[in-house]
Amino acid sequence: MRRVLAGSILALAAMSAHADPAVMFGINYNFGGGGPGLSVKVLSDDREDRTVASVGASWYPMMNRVGLDLGVGRTFESGAATVGWDVINSAPQFSIGYVDTK
Repeated sequence: MRRVLAGSILALAAMSAHADPAVMFGINYNFGGGGPGLSVKVLSDDREDRTVASVGASWYPMMNRVGLDLGVGRTFESGAATVGWDVINSAPQFSIGYVDTK
């Protein structure tokens, strides 16, 4: 699992060499029982209407748990939506939030 995480982080770093990364603040839903949560993610691109890779951290207040996730998504005007995998909680996740796009 650590090799997958390390490889994903390196791949994201290589992708961001061609574009400016962006930070997303949003809400998410973990389908593995974590329920709704708050998330902060780094996206591989800060431009509108782009497919992006994401790495993020989440907090699930109903269960007082945290999560780390890897995913893909799409940026929009001042926002983004992502789907991914929470590697700590071993569950799929959907997120939507604010990002300062160009």
